[in-house]
Amino acid sequence: MLSPQVLSKGDQSAILRPDRLTTSDGRRITHIPLAAIQEVRPDGDTALTIVLTDGVPRRLTGGNAYAASAFLTALTAALPEQRDPAGSALITTEEGGSIIKVWQVWCGALALLAAYVGYVWWTGATHGDAMGIAAFFAAPGVLLGGILSFSVYMSVESRVVLRRRGITVAATRHYHPNGKRAGWYKYTDTSGNEHTTGYGANRATEEIHVVYDAESPTFSLAAEPLYSTVVKHVLGGGASLTILGLGLWGVLAPYI
Repeated sequence: MLSPQVLSKGDQSAILRPDRLTTSDGRRITHIPLAAIQEVRPDGDTALTIVLTDGVPRRLTGGNAYAASAFLTALTAALPEQRDPAGSALITTEEGGSIIKVWQVWCGALALLAAYVGYVWWTGATHGDAMGIAAFFAAPGVLLGGILSFSVYMSVESRVVLRRRGITVAATRHYHPNGKRAGWYKYTDTSGNEHTTGYGANRATEEIHVVYDAESPTFSLAAEPLYSTVVKHVLGGGASLTILGLGLWGVLAPYI
């Protein structure tokens, strides 16, 4: 079974379902039955225009010409022989949950960049070029050290949870229908549900041991000895805290 195709660009997307076309633009989600679509045709290299059975056109935007062409082929093949002349009357809309739009991400990134540039300039102008250079490297150090420290904390928390309620199983290598080896392993929980894990994807073995959460079987980690877990997290935590400490020292030194 082929995966549903998605045509998307920015905050707009269209998903081809077996019986309908679902489009989203921000929070608004629109469901268009395939029986309400008369035809679909190219609109430039990266966009498509669907014409409903009552003659109303709708434009779908895509990221590249290959995706648009593939979506055109798939949608055309999926259209049923019997169409409903009601067209637009068959369309339903709903409001989705809150989302972060692309322009908001760009505005946030530019605001952070402006704050960083302003901080470096102000530090160099008021405390000398040497401190300005230190601030230039220190601020990214704080960000990197914070991210790494948080990652180590989350990893430790996950390992603690799995120590309390983890179930260890042997996960087997997954193969595609054409016989090609996949880059993940699969395992079955005590309820008979099958899950996949990407741990050990680069290994040549047909089987690895994984530990999954008894209360959330979709979450799993590679099984490893306690000493290996301790050493890995002590070294990782020490390195991340060192980076964070040096970054904080560089940020605060000009003002202490």
